[in-house]
Amino acid sequence: MTSTLASFLRTPGVEEFRKLGNRPVPVGYALLASLGIYSVFFVGRDLYNYYRLLPVDMRGTSSTRPIVYLFASLIRTWRWIWGMDGTSSVPIRKWVESSRDREPIYGRTYLDEAALPVRRAPRPMLLHQGVPQRQIPQMLDHELEQELKTMFKEFGISHSLRIGESVIEPNAIALFLPSTPPSNNGRLHPEFVIPITDRASAYEFAHVHGGESSLHLLLAPLDAALAIERGWAVRFSLAGCVGPWGHARGRVLAYAPRDEQEVKVIMSLVQAGFDYLTDVPKE
Repeated sequence: MTSTLASFLRTPGVEEFRKLGNRPVPVGYALLASLGIYSVFFVGRDLYNYYRLLPVDMRGTSSTRPIVYLFASLIRTWRWIWGMDGTSSVPIRKWVESSRDREPIYGRTYLDEAALPVRRAPRPMLLHQGVPQRQIPQMLDHELEQELKTMFKEFGISHSLRIGESVIEPNAIALFLPSTPPSNNGRLHPEFVIPITDRASAYEFAHVHGGESSLHLLLAPLDAALAIERGWAVRFSLAGCVGPWGHARGRVLAYAPRDEQEVKVIMSLVQAGFDYLTDVPKE
């Protein structure tokens, strides 16, 4: 017993490590070990980003629910494997090509392409966590933040929209469309097949995040592609996936503006989203 215990406690030598390295390891064990290491790194990084980089008043979204976090993590892992970080418009444009015959409204654009400038680099960094999809807060002038929110509210008033707290995000100002969606001879606008009772519906079509002033909004798919290409937005984490949150292919995160001119550009995106969602689908 003593000799066994002493042998167990002694420091392994180089030869023991060599023997261990030469021992065959089943592929399944290697995959499980890799998955475990990846999961620890993945969750640890998310916890750091969520609790150290995200302001307290921006926490508390449904992403804290384990099932939502797990689902978003699977989607994010799939996109990471295929190099889909949300800054490519190719998936959106391919989807439009395959869908515009079925729903012609998907092929329409509402942004003035000639008037939309290229955003000054670099793109801001995002939190790694799939949801909540957030821009890492940057230094934002308080007056500029208030100007954005004032113009956002004025837009809602001038278009007879309901303005209120987001039902999706904490500490976010949202614009809500009328409860009766646009239709033509019973043909419903395709973005409104998700009922108003579902938080993924298009009725809350835009909101400004408190604490860092980025926006989530719903654009026509081709407008979303253009905004991504010009550097103003990134695709929403769950857009295009299964379930209600994946239905709206044009849902994007628009980056927080850095000057007055960028505020105007952001508001042009809001206008384009409104025009798309209030357009009447044609036969």
